[in-house]
Amino acid sequence: MKYIVIALAVIASPAVMSMQMEGFGSNYYQDDASISEYNTNKDLSPVVIVGNHIFVMGYSTLADIAKTTDVTINKGEQASWLCLNSKGVNYWFISDAEMGQGDLTSIAVARNVRDKGCYSYSGDLSVTMNKVPLLDVTLKNIISTFSNTSDTNIIRYCNDSKTYGDFTQMNCLQYILKAKNLEGVIISQITSN
Repeated sequence: MKYIVIALAVIASPAVMSMQMEGFGSNYYQDDASISEYNTNKDLSPVVIVGNHIFVMGYSTLADIAKTTDVTINKGEQASWLCLNSKGVNYWFISDAEMGQGDLTSIAVARNVRDKGCYSYSGDLSVTMNKVPLLDVTLKNIISTFSNTSDTNIIRYCNDSKTYGDFTQMNCLQYILKAKNLEGVIISQITSN
């Protein structure tokens, strides 16, 4: 009987389980070459405030955010993440399993009901960009902010933020629409050659 209890504890342990993100955060896994992508000169670096800390993509780790919020990091084959719900908004903080090595590499933000796996957080929590609208946006706002747009349900804007030898680091902002209404955004840091 003792061994059954231990086996069940290991199986249920979040550190051992391989999980996929659910809810809006699962859009992170979408890798569709047909998504309209436009280059922009806008600064797509997010300002992330959790509690009284500022976190920076590519430098801050999920462990730092988890420590600040006292939540558990979920691990899957493609990414590690944690999800926080604050004031009706879900925030997924994501680290790519291939290149992220625990660093914050993507953020998904959406207004909706609290998704399974999202922890309630009552402290200060915000993700913003300078002069770039995120959640409080209409298709008209997107068109007035960026010179290029499409009438698809997913629109991605990217800018080259840094070059390291043969590699280029880009920040990308992806608007995900449903019936021309914003469902949420995904902010990603991508390294390519």
